[in-house]
Amino acid sequence: MAPVVIPGIDLPLLTGPLVLGYMWSWFLYGILVVQVYMYSQVFTRDSTGTKALVWSMFFLESVFTLLQTIAAWNAYGVGWGDVDTLTNIDWSWDPLPAMNGFLAGMAQSFYIWRIYRLTKKPWIPALIACVMLTQVTLASYYGIVVSVTERTVAKLISLSPEVTAWLVGSATCDLLITITLVSILWRQRQETRFQRTTGIINKLIRFSVETGSVTSAAAIIEVILWLTSRQWNFHFIFFLVIGKLYSNMLMATLNCRAPMFQSENSTMVGQPTSSFWSEPGNKNATSGLRSRGGGVHVARTTNTDNGGDTIVMGDFTSSSNIDVGRKLAHDDAEDKANMSLVV
Repeated sequence: MAPVVIPGIDLPLLTGPLVLGYMWSWFLYGILVVQVYMYSQVFTRDSTGTKALVWSMFFLESVFTLLQTIAAWNAYGVGWGDVDTLTNIDWSWDPLPAMNGFLAGMAQSFYIWRIYRLTKKPWIPALIACVMLTQVTLASYYGIVVSVTERTVAKLISLSPEVTAWLVGSATCDLLITITLVSILWRQRQETRFQRTTGIINKLIRFSVETGSVTSAAAIIEVILWLTSRQWNFHFIFFLVIGKLYSNMLMATLNCRAPMFQSENSTMVGQPTSSFWSEPGNKNATSGLRSRGGGVHVARTTNTDNGGDTIVMGDFTSSSNIDVGRKLAHDDAEDKANMSLVV
């Protein structure tokens, strides 16, 4: 069967990218469902604010997925064969730009808050927050203008400066967050005198770079595609998936605390807490194991460093010669361990 040919229109370049965007977005939503389920089962003692962030994000992603499914049906179901569907934007697309910007802002706000908790300096998070709020505002403005004026591709292209500024702002915010986190962790790595602590900080640095580079690369590629080939729909691939990339990266950051992701040399029991994760007043610290009739006893050992901004590490070690009832030598050392930077 010969392909459908419409003079002046290259159908594969218009419909193909949308098909890929819909499929990859549904795929990422499935991964997100698994991550949210894992989080709900493992981290039941997280703060109310963190839980509210996770479930609000999951709700918005579910609505986003529902709306894009309606858009796909209207384009490739009831609208199949209608040339107007190639140039007109379906009503279900109206909330998607604002939702994309808001989802990115939610994930970025989480990291901005963590940067403030680690540095205690408000001007650095405030600067990054200004960039974040700018991209959220531009995304919302773009979605509102298209929906209240005319839902056409021509109107979309006429808003090129706003769209470009939105995407550039999102990528810039991701880069600032990544650079700031890496700088903070690198400075702590230089000051610590514990080899075990250095190894954990190296993992944190690597994880920060990996998660930040995914969303930054997606935003940058979308900007490039928008500026170089906006007459086609390749940029819609990343438009449909970038929100779920932010959500999945945030959930990966939260779920990496799970015991299943800890190395054998840093076995964690229960939910680990640290200054990177815990909220003010959170007293849920990991506690020692108690033997149930076996020959293995477990106690907690804490190493402290008297340096000014050192990271204090706490660990569980097993030994057949350690009494379960042994108490820590200093209560203040235990308090420091509860606020240690452990993942």
